[in-house]
Amino acid sequence: EKVNFFFIARVMKAKGIEEYLEAAQYIKSKYDNVQFHICGFCEDEYKDKLDGLQTDESVIYHGQCSDMNKYQMINSCTIHPSYHEGMSNVLLETAAHGRPCLCSDIPGCREAIEDGKTGFLFKPHDVGSLINAIERFMGLSYDERRQMGLNARRKMEHEFDRNIVINAYMEEINKVLEAKQNE
Repeated sequence: EKVNFFFIARVMKAKGIEEYLEAAQYIKSKYDNVQFHICGFCEDEYKDKLDGLQTDESVIYHGQCSDMNKYQMINSCTIHPSYHEGMSNVLLETAAHGRPCLCSDIPGCREAIEDGKTGFLFKPHDVGSLINAIERFMGLSYDERRQMGLNARRKMEHEFDRNIVINAYMEEINKVLEAKQNE
């Protein structure tokens, strides 16, 4: 079975595209059953590089995608090597689709992942750490990968459901309003 990894972000240095591409080339040279995909707007400085890597089939660049559902259907795991994030919608949406994630161990990413249960964390700016996370994922059986995706979905349902998030915001707003009234 082919393992499809996806980079879903603007193609730029701060999103970790260089680490993703380097790791993709290394893993592709070692494993026959992997494919690396990229979805997102491409900064000009990466267009030629992506064209070259598509020619040798190291990566498949899909461009900016408005409907990720068809890609999530074939996605085995999203890789998010970003250097800095708010709360990453890419990770939340991937997990909501029942897919595991590998991501930088940074604020905004680590909150969406339970290392070893819903995906793997790796050091930002560190290709070796990213490759290690990919190889850990590759070392899992199909059933273990599937369970990781199911765990990711459950985490989204239990921690990031819209009603849970809205209720948490409303509680905080009410606390502030009560504190102001008591001043």
